[in-house]
Amino acid sequence: MAASVGMCMAASPAMAQAPNKVSVACGDVAALITAVEQANTNAAGGTINLAKDCAYRFVDDFGDDSGIALPPVTGNVAIVGHNSTLIRSVTGGSPLFRLLSVEEGGTLTLKGVTVTGGRTDGNGAGIANAGTLRLEDSQVAGNQAGGTGGGISNEGGDVTLVDTEILTNVATSPTDDPGDGGGLSNSATGTLTLRKTTVAGNTADENGGGIQNEGTLTVEHSLITNNEARDGNGGAINNLGTAKIKHSKLIENWAGLNGGAVNNVAGGTLEIQQSTLAANRAGNDGGGVNNAGTATLKKTKVEANSAGHDGGGINNAEEAGGDTQLTLERTTVAENRAANVGGGINNQAGAVVTLKESKIIKNLPANCAGTVAGCS
Repeated sequence: MAASVGMCMAASPAMAQAPNKVSVACGDVAALITAVEQANTNAAGGTINLAKDCAYRFVDDFGDDSGIALPPVTGNVAIVGHNSTLIRSVTGGSPLFRLLSVEEGGTLTLKGVTVTGGRTDGNGAGIANAGTLRLEDSQVAGNQAGGTGGGISNEGGDVTLVDTEILTNVATSPTDDPGDGGGLSNSATGTLTLRKTTVAGNTADENGGGIQNEGTLTVEHSLITNNEARDGNGGAINNLGTAKIKHSKLIENWAGLNGGAVNNVAGGTLEIQQSTLAANRAGNDGGGVNNAGTATLKKTKVEANSAGHDGGGINNAEEAGGDTQLTLERTTVAENRAANVGGGINNQAGAVVTLKESKIIKNLPANCAGTVAGCS
C-alpha cells in the first residue's frame, strides 16, 4: 500500500503557479510599484490593470537613485490600461529618470498606456529595453534622452509596436553621447518592428530624427512624418543595419545633412516596397533617400522631395571602399528638386544605378546626373 501511495504521488504533476492579476487604483503609485515587484517574482508573471482615464504621477525614481520610475522588469509583466498614463511629474526638485526599463530575459507588454515626461542623461527616456517589449494601442510621447532613443532605446532586445504612436520625443547630445534616434533607437543586435504605427514630430540632435537603426528594422503599414535630424542624417530613418519598409508613408521629414527621409550608410541594406516618400528635405544630399550601401525600391513613389545640394529625390553616394548599389523596380521618381545637380537621381562616379520599368520624370534641374542608364 505504501508503495502504491508513493507511485500515485510521483505520478501527480506539480500544480502550475497562476499568473498574478491585480488592479491598481487611480494614482496609487506605491501599489503599482508593489504590483510590478510581485509580477517579477511570480514564475508565471502577472497582469496589472490600470484605472481608466487615469494618470499615475511619479515625482521621484524607484529605489535609491535608480533612474527609473518603476522597478526594472525581470519577469513576464503586462500592464493594461484604458487611456491610462504613466508620467514623470515635474516639480522644482524633480530628479531625472525614465519611466520603464526591461532587463535581459524580462518581458513587458503595454496595452492602452501612455508613457510620457521621462527625462534622463542616458538612453531611452521613456523606455529602455534589453529584453522583450511589446506595445499595443499605446503612446510614447514627450520624453527626452541625453543620448540615444528619446522615446525608446533597444539595446540588443526585441521591440514590437502595433497600433502605437511615438510622438515628440527628443534625443540630445549634451556630452560625448550621440543624440541619435529622436523617437526610437535600435542597437546592432536588436530587432525593431513597427506595424500600423505612427512616428511623428521627434527630434534628434544628430542622426535618425524618427529612428536610428543599427540592427534589424521592419516597418509595415506605418506613417513616419515631421521628424528632424538637426545636425545629422536620416530625418525619418538613419540605417546602419538592415531595414525593410512596406506599405508605409515617409512624409515631410528633415535632415540637416543627408537623407531627408532615409539615409542608408555604407554596408547598410535598405528595401522599400509599395511605399511613398514625399516632401522630405535634406540640407545636403538626398532629399528622399541618400544611399551609400545597397538599396532596392519596388513599386514606390519618390515625389516632391528636395536637397540643398545633390539628388533631390535620391543621391547614390560612392564612399571610399564602398560598394554602392541602387535598384529601382516599377518605381516613380517625380517632381523632386536639387539645388545643384540630379533633381531626380544623382549617381556619383563608381556607384551603380539599375532601373527596371521605372519612371524618372519632371525633376529639376534635370532628371538625372552621373551615369543612370535609361534616364533621359
